[in-house]
Amino acid sequence: MSELVSIILLIIIGILAGITSAAAGLASLVSYPSLLAMGLSPVMANVTSCFSTVASGYSSVVASAKELRNNRKQMLIMIPVVLTGSIIGALLLFALPSKWFQDLVPICIGAAGVILIMPHKPRQAHPELVKNSQAFGRSRLHRFLAWVGIFIVGIYSGYFNAGAGVMMLTLLTVVNRSQTFAVNNALKNVAMTATNTMAAIIFAIEAVIYWQYVLPLFVGNILGGILGPIIVRHLPGRLMQIIVGAGALILAVSLIIRNVM
Repeated sequence: MSELVSIILLIIIGILAGITSAAAGLASLVSYPSLLAMGLSPVMANVTSCFSTVASGYSSVVASAKELRNNRKQMLIMIPVVLTGSIIGALLLFALPSKWFQDLVPICIGAAGVILIMPHKPRQAHPELVKNSQAFGRSRLHRFLAWVGIFIVGIYSGYFNAGAGVMMLTLLTVVNRSQTFAVNNALKNVAMTATNTMAAIIFAIEAVIYWQYVLPLFVGNILGGILGPIIVRHLPGRLMQIIVGAGALILAVSLIIRNVM
């Protein structure tokens, strides 16, 4: 494969990854297997995917401004929680054997897919709670469990980028049922952008970065990140849940098959 063809292919992969990342949290459905197929090791495919998806993160947050406008308090409280988790997770990536996350990832992604596909009935909440909530849910126990869940997903995101977005989206779909899929997806985009940025900084210090892969993917991810929230805005939330859940299951099965072979 010539260098020019490789660059064009990586840009296309980046666009598709950016769309799936911004619309569903499933960039890894595209970028991670593609990088593995190009010969990168699981750890380096993870690091490269993380770097490239930072671009789609910021462009998707800008494109999600409409959904985030009335949910700034939730957004601002989420950021330090997931950032703390991502720092711990990124450090664990270089301290633990890579085989651990190769076995763990398909299980976590598959579980997230099943939860998303299962029917969720939206709960009616007080309008002010929906518009400008500082926490997820009314009871202290519910809020505590929600923040613990967000922290754990933050750790996972820093530890292994693949599938983290769909896990965060699944968690928000369950604990933030009074909001639409588009709003929860926008909050997911903010959380994943924060964790990916922090993880990328740590990876830059701890690992060798394959810039010949990162830069074309980065360009494609910017374009895809702009398109993703627009797609979500115009599709029914339940349909998006089913599509994302099915995509997560496909990714989980493909990773299991790869681990076995």
